[in-house]
Amino acid sequence: MNSPQHLTTPPPATASTSTASAELASVTVSSRLPEFWCDQPRLWFVQCEAILTPQKLSDEAKYNLVVTKLGKEVIKQVSDILLTPPSVNKFGTLKSRLLTVYEESENRQLQKLLSEIELGDQKPSQLLRYMRDLARGKIPDDTLSIMWQGHLPSSIRAVLAVSEVKDLENLAAIADKVLENTRPLQVSEVTSEATSPFTQLQAQIAQLSLQVVELQRSRSRNRNNISRNYNNRRQHFSSRSTSRGRNLSRRTDVPTNGLCFYHNRFRHRANKCSEPCTWKMNKTSSAGN
Repeated sequence: MNSPQHLTTPPPATASTSTASAELASVTVSSRLPEFWCDQPRLWFVQCEAILTPQKLSDEAKYNLVVTKLGKEVIKQVSDILLTPPSVNKFGTLKSRLLTVYEESENRQLQKLLSEIELGDQKPSQLLRYMRDLARGKIPDDTLSIMWQGHLPSSIRAVLAVSEVKDLENLAAIADKVLENTRPLQVSEVTSEATSPFTQLQAQIAQLSLQVVELQRSRSRNRNNISRNYNNRRQHFSSRSTSRGRNLSRRTDVPTNGLCFYHNRFRHRANKCSEPCTWKMNKTSSAGN
């Protein structure tokens, strides 16, 4: 008769084995959690809870995992909770504080939605999702659609205006396709080209060329002014010289009758006489007769 086979059962798990498994699970979960997002705290907790919930971790374990993902500046905002943690609901208390500190108020989000957003390098669908996040369900889709389309280029708005599609998500998909086919150079490419060393050198050369042209024009204007002033002065002096010559000739030229200018003109009333002049000779001859 064969001896009965003895079934072996695994040894019961010890406390040390359970602790090691828990620590291993904690390390695995921690590696999957990103660092805390100060600009998107609510979305960070959505991802955090999606990772932690299936693990069925205790409240304190979840609290400790969140603490490991906080940076120095964030820890300063929750230092009182970390130094004196509550006896219950540690995770919920820490979450509530972080959302209070880093999540923007509804008024601030509406302000950004109304006046501080633009398409930029985003796709229209990305802009729509961002606007939905800011609206938080407080703005109906009809109103949100009008606001969203107001930030799109006119070419895209024209296509959406004649489209029979009414669903906002489908409209966003159409807008993405239109943008892909109509958008010129990306802003980043234009910026890169505009700031390249070669482009800067071209701009400097163009500026220097303009300065040279302006300097040449200024010198040409100065030469013309100098030449005009010189001609005017020369004509002025020439006119004065001619006038003086005429006056001098009146005084020195001897008329054909042999009298000087003074006696020829003023006769016996002349107070002056210039040689040669026959006035004295005529006067002497008359007196002898």
